[in-house]
Amino acid sequence: MANVELATTLAEIKGAKMVPSFCYMCPWNCPSEVYVKDGKIVHVKGLEGAPNSGRRCAKGEASFQVVDDPDRLKYPMKRVSPKGKEPKFERISWDEAYAIIANKLIDVKDKYGPEAVVSLYHHDPNSVFTQILLTQLYGSPNFYGHTAGCEQSRRQACLTVFGHVFPMLDFEDSRFIMLWGINLFEAIEAIWENLALFEALDKGAKLVVVDPKFTHTAEKADEWIAIKPGTDGAMALAMCHTMIEENLYDRAFVREWTSGFDEFAKHLRDKGYTPEWASKVTDVPADTIRRLAREFATTKPAIAEVFKGPGNYTNGADASRAIYMLNVLTGNVDGPGNICLKDWAPVGPPVIIPEEAMAKPKKPPLHVAMGYPLAPDLPTGLLPKAVIKGDPYPVKVLFLQSINLVMSDPNTGLVKQMFRELDLAVTIDLYMSETALESDLVLPDASFYERAEVRQGLYKAPQAIICQPVIPPVGESQPMYEIVKGIAGKMGHGEYFTYRDWEDWANVAVQKLPISLEELKTKGIWTGENRHHKFKEGGFPTPSGKIEIWSKNFENSGYNPLPEYREHSVLPDEEYPLQLITSKLSMHCNVLTQNNPYLIEIIDENWVELNPLDARKYGIRDGDMVVLESPHGKAVIRAKVIEGVKPGVACARHDHGFGHWSPFLSVAYGKGAHLNHLIDSQIDPVSGGNAYNERKVRIRRA
Repeated sequence: MANVELATTLAEIKGAKMVPSFCYMCPWNCPSEVYVKDGKIVHVKGLEGAPNSGRRCAKGEASFQVVDDPDRLKYPMKRVSPKGKEPKFERISWDEAYAIIANKLIDVKDKYGPEAVVSLYHHDPNSVFTQILLTQLYGSPNFYGHTAGCEQSRRQACLTVFGHVFPMLDFEDSRFIMLWGINLFEAIEAIWENLALFEALDKGAKLVVVDPKFTHTAEKADEWIAIKPGTDGAMALAMCHTMIEENLYDRAFVREWTSGFDEFAKHLRDKGYTPEWASKVTDVPADTIRRLAREFATTKPAIAEVFKGPGNYTNGADASRAIYMLNVLTGNVDGPGNICLKDWAPVGPPVIIPEEAMAKPKKPPLHVAMGYPLAPDLPTGLLPKAVIKGDPYPVKVLFLQSINLVMSDPNTGLVKQMFRELDLAVTIDLYMSETALESDLVLPDASFYERAEVRQGLYKAPQAIICQPVIPPVGESQPMYEIVKGIAGKMGHGEYFTYRDWEDWANVAVQKLPISLEELKTKGIWTGENRHHKFKEGGFPTPSGKIEIWSKNFENSGYNPLPEYREHSVLPDEEYPLQLITSKLSMHCNVLTQNNPYLIEIIDENWVELNPLDARKYGIRDGDMVVLESPHGKAVIRAKVIEGVKPGVACARHDHGFGHWSPFLSVAYGKGAHLNHLIDSQIDPVSGGNAYNERKVRIRRA
């Protein structure tokens, strides 16, 4: 049977044209080869010669399903039912949709100012066109991504410590790798990083995973540190204390390239951040903390990296800073086998607005006006209250592209209420998602197989990648560069969006690359030199020009310039005795995966994991349906009883991707449980990141 299927597949592929492109099933955009025959995609695989070595994850392998999905949005839709009532939509023309949007933007600008318009995107497919229209021409300072729902605290830490957006990881040359709340082998983001980590392990590197959950990544580790949730910062600070007290830090590097070391050393002593202190906070033995500090400091090159796990608490920003200090004290920065401060490819904007035509915002961006000047992205957990109360200023229009805010953000009820207070909510997506159901206009986006894009590749070296349309758009769906062009024309800005086809604007975007657009279309990627220790050429892009242990940005914004430990906000108690945390699933990322029949067949629901001690205590057996209840709501979900989760912890798998209630998602509808209504609008008070793990729950059999 297998041979027959293989023969059929090969026959379909024979004679197909290969088009280099990239995958958009998750934000990491792995370069791909798309094989097209008779106007149909017959095969997809990883791009040969790309850093992912021709590999694709399961999400990428199943990606072609998006093209033929009968649930795809095909036409512009306008809401005809009152907000808060059963959503009903009618089909309209693109011209009518453009006119509605343009007229509302002009009206809102006259009444409230351009800052009353906020744009949010997730996968950022050609979001730069929206940015050019709404920020440079219209004048709104409020163009944001989805970082608050992801790694906001980690990104803020990297920006304030190193002056860089985020590091990439040079695993293959590392000898000691310490991952804090990162589950690379289940999140499956940058495939090349996963392959490099396996290579490092094959060469004998030590891997330590710090996580309350025994993840697939921990399974491959030499050591799993089952830390108490939300206490990572305490352990990292105690490791720093050990390195300094035992003179294990890199004196030459610290002296030449850092600012604030002496103050940090005094701070650690004065606060008593010893391994003994940290042991009581973290449940990690003091001897273990001290030993790991010594091993990390004396085994070079090394990497300590943090991601969503420690960041998804109200103490996430300082926890992330403290973990980065392990690299700083030991000089493991931007060298082979270290965290790499990424170089960017010279990819420019696809449309260039003359300086004299650019609008000048009169009010600060919303995150600054909210009191979060160091937030690298909008604190979306606070957006509903800002809209409902009109504070710090009125927000009347939301543009949402490829982002399902109603599903992904905390306090679901409040998010839904926010939409009912808006003058206009425009959702641009492939599907009629839960967010689309709350919107006034829903516009059908083109999938990544139906549109073009030129953008930065997420590789450690400078890299440009290209997405090319291989089939026509489904129905009347359009890519963002056509949608923005249509809106701009109605607003009187058509003169700046004169491209006839995508190659016109792509040629503008690649004009500073050392290869032409035609070469990029043929090869799929351009990769520059992977340079190490780039800071030796001009320092770091921080206020001091050095790595900032003592952060001038924190100091100037009224925060403690040195990382400190604060207990996180929501702790278990007698009434709600379990800390609910989250962990990813390799097959799923968002609506694109949950409405995919191949992927949902592999994993069709999420679940909550309990330690056997807790399961016996609450009368839960493996496979039971259980009720999770917090002070804010309850949900029914399946339970799995496993040894690999710390007692006192409940670990929900992929908590804000399942439990879809949009009836227009026929595959995803009703599968698994949505859990974000169990949490209040908790955010980190400095970074503004959503604190998803600030949940205490009780559990019982359903």
